[in-house]
Amino acid sequence: MKIREEDIIGVTVLLLTCSYLGQEFIRVGYYVNNDYDDEQLREEPPPRVLIDRVQRNILADKPRVTKFPINFHPETGESGSQQQPPPPTTPENHASDDPQLDQPPK
Repeated sequence: MKIREEDIIGVTVLLLTCSYLGQEFIRVGYYVNNDYDDEQLREEPPPRVLIDRVQRNILADKPRVTKFPINFHPETGESGSQQQPPPPTTPENHASDDPQLDQPPK
């Protein structure tokens, strides 16, 4: 699948999820900004994307972490069958608890 040219420049998200026995227990998201490496190109973008001039900035120091409680030992469940996990906990940010971090960077 090819990324549409109009979607190459701008902010997106890198999302990692981890599951155990089909149950997601953690999700980590990072904002990713793709922009030109030159200020003039950022201010006046060319009509067609110059892919060799695009740089990627991953905000690795500001991950968005969501934890989901799951049953890591389904054999110890009361009915012996796998139970539905409760709703996810509130997202955490390991860098800061600033509510503005819920918004993509500018």
